[in-house]
Amino acid sequence: MDKEELKSKVAELAKRANELKADIRALGELKSPQELKDAAEYSARGFRAVLFGEKAFRTDIVVFVVTAVIAFALPVSWCEKAVMVYTVFMALVAEIVNTAIETVVDRISLERNELSGRAKDIGSCLVVTAFVGAGITWTVILTGLLIRLFG
Repeated sequence: MDKEELKSKVAELAKRANELKADIRALGELKSPQELKDAAEYSARGFRAVLFGEKAFRTDIVVFVVTAVIAFALPVSWCEKAVMVYTVFMALVAEIVNTAIETVVDRISLERNELSGRAKDIGSCLVVTAFVGAGITWTVILTGLLIRLFG
């Protein structure tokens, strides 16, 4: 091994050592048990706020439970069941994001404002888009099921 190859190997080892040091530092930045407990409490508080403060979210929860039961009752693969449940779950997530947007807009001002209205409309569009995506997914999977059963 000549000097250039040796220098190259040493440089590569130094680079790997620096990457490992960065990884070790990142491990030290993990949340403590208290921070994890606090984060869980904040999340639970947010869930309660959206559950008890938003009729649309409660309706979406009912839709989610009903569709999940239907998905698991259908004679489709486990992967298809998972996708069907996941798409409706993501619509729930969209409703939470929409509620957060509306809350922030209302916090800034309750006055009617074009930009505030646009932000709320975009949040609403997010929810509708998520449900349309779920509907398309369900249609594709159910169509495949019907073709397998009767095709």
